[in-house]
Order: sequence, then C-alpha cells, then structure tokens
Amino acid sequence: MKNIFEQLVKFIKETRAETRKVVWPDRRYVMVATVIILVLVFITGAYISLIDFIFSKVFRLLLR
Repeated sequence: MKNIFEQLVKFIKETRAETRKVVWPDRRYVMVATVIILVLVFITGAYISLIDFIFSKVFRLLLR
C-alpha cells in the first residue's frame, strides 16, 4: 500500500513539473482560433445540409 502511495505522489509531482513547462497560448490566439473553428463548423454544416437537401429532392423525384 505504501508503494502505491509513493508512486501516486511521484506521479503528481512529475505531472505538475511538466505542466509548468507548457507554453500556454495567449487569450487573443485562443479567441481567433475559436472563431475560425466556429466558422468552419458552420460552413461544413451548411454544406452537408445543402447536399442532404439536394439528395432528398433527387430521391423523391426518382421514387415518385
């Protein structure tokens, strides 16, 4: 049991040490990246909706 506790403490210390080494992005970069991702998601959703609409109309005409 003691060995597991020591390993856990070691893991937490190493994790904190590695987290301090991380170069975190600044707020502006995160905001710009978020906007770009949201725009791309919207464009992709609109494209898929358009293709779905076209295919549904074509299949309705074919099955009529």
